Amino acid sequence: RGGRGGEGMAGMAGPAEAEEDGRSADRAPSNLAEGGRINLTMRMRLDCRIYGKDGGMHSRYSVLNEATVDRGSSAYLANLECFCDNVHLTTVQADGLIFATPTGSTAYSMSAGGSVVHPSVPAILVTPICPHVLSFRSMVFPDHVVLRCYVPDDARADASVAFDGKHRTTLARGECLEVMMSAHPVPTVNRIDHSADWLDGLKRNFNFNARPMQKPF
Repeated sequence: RGGRGGEGMAGMAGPAEAEEDGRSADRAPSNLAEGGRINLTMRMRLDCRIYGKDGGMHSRYSVLNEATVDRGSSAYLANLECFCDNVHLTTVQADGLIFATPTGSTAYSMSAGGSVVHPSVPAILVTPICPHVLSFRSMVFPDHVVLRCYVPDDARADASVAFDGKHRTTLARGECLEVMMSAHPVPTVNRIDHSADWLDGLKRNFNFNARPMQKPF
């Protein structure tokens, strides 16, 4: 799982990479600047809230990569009801479900078969983890939607939710996880520009589409 607790691996475009050549990361901005300018990418985060059966908000987290609802230590499949802007989306029977940002699309979501999304695309990814059906595929939603995931009262077991791989919490029957775009993105420094850095990360970290060229007849 790339970038656990940080950015997805292809999203590593911050000043810390200046340490690759042995220099201190705190000098990166002056090294990156050309003509007094530094290119930034504003990376979207998700605002995640847990609501109890009483409708009250129990906890709230901001994530850069993903929020993951899974079966936790239970031997049973996670049973989840999902909604998009209060419209029923689907009933999930799977090991879990990932709500990811474009930055997180190269982390856990990619490992689960989700699409790889450019960090400047305003979108929220919903990727199932080992669904017990052949027709459930990763989906991409616009960033203005509000996604909700409930554990129904008749589910065989409670679910578990984690935020960027941390703060693991039980999502009990009747409780809800609400996911939406955060109003507070994270600025990251680019070496060149957001597309060049991102594509370089895909090729360097994942050997994106690398194979020997066919030889002529």
